Amino acid sequence: MKRSIIFIILLLVIPFTFTGCHNNDAWDSLPDPIARFVAQYFPNTAVTSYSTTAGSYHVVLSGAPSLTFDSDYQWTDINGRGNILPEVLLFDQLPPALYNYLSETQCLDRVYSMSRDKRSYTVVTTDTTLSYNIATGNITGNK
Repeated sequence: MKRSIIFIILLLVIPFTFTGCHNNDAWDSLPDPIARFVAQYFPNTAVTSYSTTAGSYHVVLSGAPSLTFDSDYQWTDINGRGNILPEVLLFDQLPPALYNYLSETQCLDRVYSMSRDKRSYTVVTTDTTLSYNIATGNITGNK
């Protein structure tokens, strides 16, 4: 009898462990490069919503950042919505000079959002907004 009950419980629980915490409709509609990005930097985070507007892709994660990607599936804006961004994301996605500056100034654990365009990267920390000029490599900050 105990084995039957355990077997029934396992049959009910196992499907949920493999589907993860993703909103299947929103998750399934993500383009593959965006889905891989989300899975890499925000694993086990549900996709609350996904939309496209004028060549941009917008993804909102449950209890985590909102992300915007361009038509080439490259991120343009990541807003932590009050949460700190993962350090591995900063390491992988920011220019080395900007990452090193954040590390040297002990700001890696205080980055709440970042954005980029063809000319610059902008990083917002608890008390500073930093800009990195791609052409010159200069880093400037505003409090």
